[in-house]
Amino acid sequence: MSTALVVFLLLGADPAAEQRALALQLVQLVQPESSYRAGLQQMMDQMLPPLEAQARANGKPLPPDVRKRMMAALLEVVPYPEMMQWSAQLYAERFSAKELKELLAFYKTPLGRKLASKLPELMGEAGKKVSSVIPERLPAALQRHGLTGEAEEPAPKKLEPVKQQKM
Repeated sequence: MSTALVVFLLLGADPAAEQRALALQLVQLVQPESSYRAGLQQMMDQMLPPLEAQARANGKPLPPDVRKRMMAALLEVVPYPEMMQWSAQLYAERFSAKELKELLAFYKTPLGRKLASKLPELMGEAGKKVSSVIPERLPAALQRHGLTGEAEEPAPKKLEPVKQQKM
């Protein structure tokens, strides 16, 4: 019996309880613990290079098992069961019981399972792209919008509409 169903049975037929139970079941499908850990791993991969550079600059290299320790720290800070509860609450607030049932049905299909398994990878790659583009593009955009101390670049000229000629 699923955790969500047990919670629902224990809480009675309260519609809000049903919604929370369905949402928890959905979170378990969408982000199983293995996917959660993969997401933390991607986060850690982005966090470690600056930490390593700072450690080298201070002359105190990080320990050889830094990845293992870092993962333990991240799991301590945001344990999977707690993240599941937070996520389930968010789903329950935004989706009706009927919608949650439809989402559950989808994520139980082969395509839904594939999507759930690929989401951490897709989000990680998108995040890396955004992280690389922002430093390249943001300074000029801040300048164009008058958010730096430097002189603003002129805004691109607007083209005047073509006037129709009378025949």
